[in-house]
Amino acid sequence: MPEQQARARILVWSDYVCPYCYLVERDLDRLREQYAEKLIIDYRAFELRPAPHPTLEPRGEYLLTAWSRSVYPMAERYGMPIKLPSVQPYSSLAFQMTEYAREQGMTLETHIALFGAFFVDDRNIGELAVLLEIANELGLDTEELRQHLQIGTYKHEVDRQRVEGIKRQISGVPALFVEPAEPGAFPASAAIGADIVAVERFLRKHLG
Repeated sequence: MPEQQARARILVWSDYVCPYCYLVERDLDRLREQYAEKLIIDYRAFELRPAPHPTLEPRGEYLLTAWSRSVYPMAERYGMPIKLPSVQPYSSLAFQMTEYAREQGMTLETHIALFGAFFVDDRNIGELAVLLEIANELGLDTEELRQHLQIGTYKHEVDRQRVEGIKRQISGVPALFVEPAEPGAFPASAAIGADIVAVERFLRKHLG
């Protein structure tokens, strides 16, 4: 979508191992359809537990409880397939792949494919080989991507996005912000979290 046609931008900080970030895509798809060229949705990286912090235990009590009480019921309401993955990888490398895809004009396709690989197909998106398989399925240049991931071409950008999120006082994801596509056209929102109702209310007010 040509950015000059857009009137608003939703900035979305998310993590590929966060089920709520995957599920909120259903609402974001609806907003894309509703507002079409008036709206840009821009994704930012926010790894919840970057190395060297330990990741969550895949079959630990915390995840089992959260999924049974919240994740599975929400997925059922949304009609989205999901299952608790057997691994809990670091997601930095997956975010670096998305930055490579951004340069190829394939941000959204890659973003959705990574969520599906992890939460539907139970693939370990922390492994280089798995990411290259996904890239091949998307038609990306796997050899070029391999080189970039091995030398960390996009790691600084991924880290920068997380720092930007921290400066915006993000502590959990998904975290959404609505801003004017043209600076000053209307006041930017504060952090909205995953409250799509609040996002819709803000968009109706400023986009009609």
